[in-house]
Amino acid sequence: MKQWCKRAASVLLVLTILATCAAAAGPEVLQENQLPLADSLRLGGAALDAEKGTATEQVLTYTPGGDVTPMVVFGDTLYGRSTMDYIQAYLAKQGYTAVGAVNASFFDMNNGIPYGMIVTDGVLRTSGNVNTVGIWSDGTIRIGLPELHVELSYVGGTTEINYNKALTKTNGFNLYSRDYDEKTKNTISAYNLILEPETDVLTVDCQVKAKVRRIVDDTASCDIPAGCFVLSLATDTAYASAMEAVETMQVGDTVIITATVDRAWEDVAYAVGGGELLVENGRALSDFTLDTADKQAARTALGVKSNGDVVCYTVDHSETSKGMTLEELAERMADLGCVTAVNLDGGGSTCVGVTLPGYSEFTTVNEPSDGKQRPCANFLFFVRPTTRAGAAARLFVYPYDAAVLPGGELEMTVKAADYNYMAASVPGGVTWSATNGSMSGNVFTAGRTGTAVVTATAGGLTGSAKVLVVETPTSILVRRADQDKALTSLTVESGSTVDLTAEAEYLGAELAAKDSSFTWTLSEGIGSVTADGVLTAGENNAKGELTVSCGDLTVAIPVEVKANPFVDMKGHWAKEYVSELYFQGVLQGSADTSGQMVFRPDASMTRQEFVVALIRYLGVDTNSYAGAELPFADQNQIADWALDAMKTAYRLGYLTGSQKGDQVYANPKSTISREEAMTILARTQNASSDSDALNQFSDQAKTSDWARPYLTAMVEQGIINGSNGKLNPKGDVTRAQVAKMLYAMG
Repeated sequence: MKQWCKRAASVLLVLTILATCAAAAGPEVLQENQLPLADSLRLGGAALDAEKGTATEQVLTYTPGGDVTPMVVFGDTLYGRSTMDYIQAYLAKQGYTAVGAVNASFFDMNNGIPYGMIVTDGVLRTSGNVNTVGIWSDGTIRIGLPELHVELSYVGGTTEINYNKALTKTNGFNLYSRDYDEKTKNTISAYNLILEPETDVLTVDCQVKAKVRRIVDDTASCDIPAGCFVLSLATDTAYASAMEAVETMQVGDTVIITATVDRAWEDVAYAVGGGELLVENGRALSDFTLDTADKQAARTALGVKSNGDVVCYTVDHSETSKGMTLEELAERMADLGCVTAVNLDGGGSTCVGVTLPGYSEFTTVNEPSDGKQRPCANFLFFVRPTTRAGAAARLFVYPYDAAVLPGGELEMTVKAADYNYMAASVPGGVTWSATNGSMSGNVFTAGRTGTAVVTATAGGLTGSAKVLVVETPTSILVRRADQDKALTSLTVESGSTVDLTAEAEYLGAELAAKDSSFTWTLSEGIGSVTADGVLTAGENNAKGELTVSCGDLTVAIPVEVKANPFVDMKGHWAKEYVSELYFQGVLQGSADTSGQMVFRPDASMTRQEFVVALIRYLGVDTNSYAGAELPFADQNQIADWALDAMKTAYRLGYLTGSQKGDQVYANPKSTISREEAMTILARTQNASSDSDALNQFSDQAKTSDWARPYLTAMVEQGIINGSNGKLNPKGDVTRAQVAKMLYAMG
């Protein structure tokens, strides 16, 4: 039975035994702790418990005037979107180390243009007058309404205009700079004036004179020459008088562009627009207009405390985190001590990334709703100049946020950083020690329920991490040791042995455990189970239950013992796979001439047989697709017993057929090849890859181009591993091989 160690599922959910209650209106804080990322930036994480479930939050707390600098970053141009990792790499090229970051403003998903104003390096990049986060040169951050106005004085008078926004028929004049892009990229026809300004840089408090250099009429996407502005008005504008006036202008005429802002914002260095205020004068607000205000969702927010400290806050919406409504978010920001706070973009945009002390890599530490970083309009980054790492001055022990069961084992790692938190070499050998547990090398074995402290010492430096030792987890799942799928029931062959494993979570974080950390019990008469989860079935058909317990939590798995009906599977290498899938109803056999049941494991499988087995394995309801129309010229060759499965596979995009001339064929009775089978399996997972994983096989060049990305993904996942260094992509697939493939998919 396995004895390997499991790591905590998230570096961010920093768990300790601390249990306190927040204000009455807010959720209960179950676990929390903090990790210094710099002298002036700290990473916090907590598990919150409210009436609607547990939520996982992440908090970056920033103290102005320290060793990191806050800045708003949007990448190369305003038009388009970038991931947080792209922006981190962008900053690295400029000599900055990204210490921490969160996503920022709301934006148009179609073009990435933010709704509010953006200021970077003291330069106005786009206009907007909403609740805004401002950053000053001393690192101070404030939230307010900047009262930004950009005006155009021209032959028709003076009018307020938009700066670097998408043009519509109703939003009047729009002014564009190269910050937007090289073209205006408008989707409607416009009347455009190419302006040559005294300076092509706008600030929040400026007046710039510009001459008309050229006129471009009736053009949607107009070039923005370097050093110039483009002034656009929709051809079919709602402001007819403005169009009449601007059409009288000629090359050489002059316009004046004026930007004004509230005096308190005149020297702002960075700014980014936000959404509604969440907290005002220390009071959580509750009346919101955002269309998702009452939904449990991932959220991002920024708040300022009375002492000037800044809270950058995210909460996840995932399988283990319920997210928050805006009212809950407001209450939480007030609980954290914010006197003012603003809602930022949330949902799939919510993301927080950090460079952990002792590491060189920037990493995402929350669980984005999309399952990956969403490209966004802009981000708030906390950076420091990248320097050559000096001698180690600090030690950090990871995982910093671990939780374990009593007796659970956890592999610990020590990292070193210099005085500037740059990753450094660990000085010399490491000595490990622990309270409430023991160390064997760098492997910690947990003791009793409570808090353990694991300490590493090297070169006169010491670092430690707290580990939560949990008596009762919040969930337990049981699975076969060689499969990832959780068991809801178990059917085993009489006399066979099945290696089972249990996993536990506490508030969304995986608990490090050994299988002997659980209590395993099997109903009388169906077999036996060892203390570490090895189940041996009895010889007779029987039904019962497997119970797995830890602390006060118990899960029960129905168990049935059956005989294997296939007389031709004794001693076959695929016997376990075939038995399991037969018991699941995925694979079937047939009677031989003597009436005995056989599986014919080494016989090839047809395309329709493979599709039927696959759809059964996936558990798809074929009745939902029974009315589907098939495009195949040879569909009349599909057997009645396979027709609904073939329709299902086609409608789901798993089966596409083969093109011959202007006809598409299913070839249902043809033997399926390995590359065809692998392609269909990969499509069920939306899996493809362009890595060099196939290079390990001497015959990889025989793989068809259309199948290569799919086979690559299957090799990477271990679904196929070849034989004697060959992939044999054109070879037939045997029934036994299909059983192994489907079993491995589990």
